[in-house]
Amino acid sequence: MKMFFNCCVSLFFLCPVVQSQGLIIKGRLRCLNQNQNSTKGAENIIVVPTFMPSRATVTASRPSGYFEFNTGVPLSKLQDKMVTIYVVSRCTNCKEVAKRVFISEDQDRQNRNDTKHYVTVKDWMLNTNCQRAELYPLAADSIMRLIIKQPEQNLDNVSSATAIVGAPAFLNFLTTLTTVAGATFPSPAFTIQTLQPGNINYGQFLLASPLMHSANTGFNFSPSRDMSEAVFWNPSAIANSKGTVNISLLTNVKNNGKLGGFFRINEKISLGGGAIYTMQDEFRPAVFKSNNITRNPDTVTMKLKEYAAFISPAYKINDKLSVGLTLKSIWQDFNNPDSLFVDNSGIGTFYDIKIKKQHFDADISATYKVTNAFQVGLNLMNLAGTELYADAFVRKQANIPVQNLRSLGLGFVYKWQRLNVGADLLFTEDAFYDASFGVNYVPFNNALLSAGLAVKQLSYSFAFRIKHFRIAYINDNNWLVNEKRKGKADILNGKIYGGFIFDLN
Repeated sequence: MKMFFNCCVSLFFLCPVVQSQGLIIKGRLRCLNQNQNSTKGAENIIVVPTFMPSRATVTASRPSGYFEFNTGVPLSKLQDKMVTIYVVSRCTNCKEVAKRVFISEDQDRQNRNDTKHYVTVKDWMLNTNCQRAELYPLAADSIMRLIIKQPEQNLDNVSSATAIVGAPAFLNFLTTLTTVAGATFPSPAFTIQTLQPGNINYGQFLLASPLMHSANTGFNFSPSRDMSEAVFWNPSAIANSKGTVNISLLTNVKNNGKLGGFFRINEKISLGGGAIYTMQDEFRPAVFKSNNITRNPDTVTMKLKEYAAFISPAYKINDKLSVGLTLKSIWQDFNNPDSLFVDNSGIGTFYDIKIKKQHFDADISATYKVTNAFQVGLNLMNLAGTELYADAFVRKQANIPVQNLRSLGLGFVYKWQRLNVGADLLFTEDAFYDASFGVNYVPFNNALLSAGLAVKQLSYSFAFRIKHFRIAYINDNNWLVNEKRKGKADILNGKIYGGFIFDLN
């Protein structure tokens, strides 16, 4: 009987202790690391229960972003209520700073000690770069000292149906504090001063493509035997095509491709269309500066995409002369390095500005058969004078280089039985751009061997076509720059091309 009485007394005194154990809220706060697809734990960010500021904590480094605080309030008092947890960081425009958590008994995980009650906050992430969100340790300590001095919300006056969001005055205090934290404790920001010379050729893809990136080198401005690129460089020639329908593709899969085709509407009129796509990338030195501090040159990643779409009608005036018109849309898309943020450990994050341009333009072309063996073609290209950027540039740069695409292409073809010899010359508004010479030969039925050379660029090509399919080796002498994904062998760096040509009657 005495033992029973002692147990009852012990249980009587123990129950309040168990019931008084505070609810522990824990979780992990994340932020963006290097890009949208990479995240990490957000360190040195203050997590505040709005109803109990004195219990605020700072996210840890190991494990990164982890937080845990004891509310000091029994689970029974917060049961079936919505509480608000707030974070204070340097991000002044983040919408994810507040998290509303529903407290219920089924969320409790009593793993090690049944006198403690845990609720885990899941899927909490700041949608901003970690460098722009994390506080410096000293700043976090200073702000924490301000927060824990704020008054707590009186939970005795909260009804069972009321969400616990914190006192209005304290919420205003937190909002102001976030703004101050963002302005007072910035990360070391370096703005770009200069871009050192790079290798990417900006704004010239429509000038280089017919001369250096073709399996029909030397025959593009006066196409005759091979019409695979006629819709791009001289659509007037398609009016003389032996086939009524053509579909052609040439690509190295890596960073260059052309898809085109045409069909004959009647004896006089034909209509063609197609698209060209190029991509370049490189690692380029750049100099960043902050106030009076100039960093040693950093290496930034540069990317350039240029592409165009064509619609090309052609009209056959007579057996000797045909004319063509090309309507096109031209795009240029690349990045300009803008700033560099460096954290306490010396890790830097680069930020870019995206540059996008789009222009409409037009060509006028003609093909004239001087004799059955000799043909001349010309193409007045980009008559509207489309200008693309000729290089990347830094913010507030005074003189930004541009490339005007207005140009004249001349082509000559001499035919002698199985052998054709061709020459293409290209002139821009400024000067002679380049010339290419080519030969093609029919070794047997449904086959074509071709080779060509561009004089100034010293690029060359070899191609073999068997019926509808073609393979080519095109060496542009490193005109298309591709440094990010280099193959182990030079021949694999975008020099092998493949595709098809369907000429249908």
